[in-house]
Amino acid sequence: MPVWDTSVASGLRPEGKLFELAAVAALGGEPIRLAAPTVAEIFHGLQRRSEDERFARALGWFTEILGSGLLEVLPVTREAAMVAGRLRALHPVPPSSAGRQRAELRSKPERRVAWVADIQIAACAWLQGEALCTADENHVGFLGQGIGELFPQEGALEVLPAPN
Repeated sequence: MPVWDTSVASGLRPEGKLFELAAVAALGGEPIRLAAPTVAEIFHGLQRRSEDERFARALGWFTEILGSGLLEVLPVTREAAMVAGRLRALHPVPPSSAGRQRAELRSKPERRVAWVADIQIAACAWLQGEALCTADENHVGFLGQGIGELFPQEGALEVLPAPN
């Protein structure tokens, strides 16, 4: 079964393989799923760099495809908020080894905000009963294991690598 049929994506770029797969999937009636915090993180990243024409174009592109039917946005429901809160209590800060190169590009407060978003994204995917497709398998895998610790009867969040 293709990745887009079985998972929630943790990101999307106009030049990325995941976008190509999303377009193919949407043509077949299967929009790619993104958690609402993923959408917020994408908009944040593009907007803060929008003085650069490339990022301004990407911001317009993402705004356009958000309403195109290529994407389905999963909300942070009451249940997702409860799972995320418990997971954050279990792991209040990101593991120090995760995303070391990316971490150098962000301030400590930005890393903490991104960690909370990652927790919410993981909770949304897990509650959908779907895997989370991500380029950061180690970081998200840590969260998946945390969900498994909190809810051993239901099992951990499955983490899949993003297509290359």
